[in-house]
Amino acid sequence: MYVGHAALAALLKGKRPRVPIALLIPVAFAPDWIDSFSHLLHRPNNEISHSLVSVVVGATVCGLLYWLWSKNAVDGLVVWLAYASHWPADFITGVKPTWPNGPMVGLGLYANPSWDLLVESVLVVLCWLSYRKSLPIEARRRATGALIPLGLIGMQIVFEALQRPSFP
Repeated sequence: MYVGHAALAALLKGKRPRVPIALLIPVAFAPDWIDSFSHLLHRPNNEISHSLVSVVVGATVCGLLYWLWSKNAVDGLVVWLAYASHWPADFITGVKPTWPNGPMVGLGLYANPSWDLLVESVLVVLCWLSYRKSLPIEARRRATGALIPLGLIGMQIVFEALQRPSFP
């Protein structure tokens, strides 16, 4: 999942406007950042970044830290959900580890780029509609707000094209 992670962060922002989107988006992408960093160190290990165990641990650390900082347990839970949403989202599009030496599972939608684009695009639009409700009325009325989902879908098309030069 690429832009779907940002979409899920926007959905959570729409449900809990007081938690900054500037925090939710990086937290939603955290396992990918850990994976990229492990590749930079020439020690790639999907179990450290994307296993159920690592995602639960990372989500718990982030959620607890935000709870301690914000003094609000619900806000901490929203941050936890942003991080934890990474695994089920990746389960839909890829194949991910469950636990150390455990099975790899997933629906593998990446194998069908058109379906992947459709699923992520629908997710972006639905999550954006929720996020949009959290904005002031004046901001909701501006046509430029539609640039958010269009930009994310455009990014998804670019990601697909870079992964598979024959796409679409």
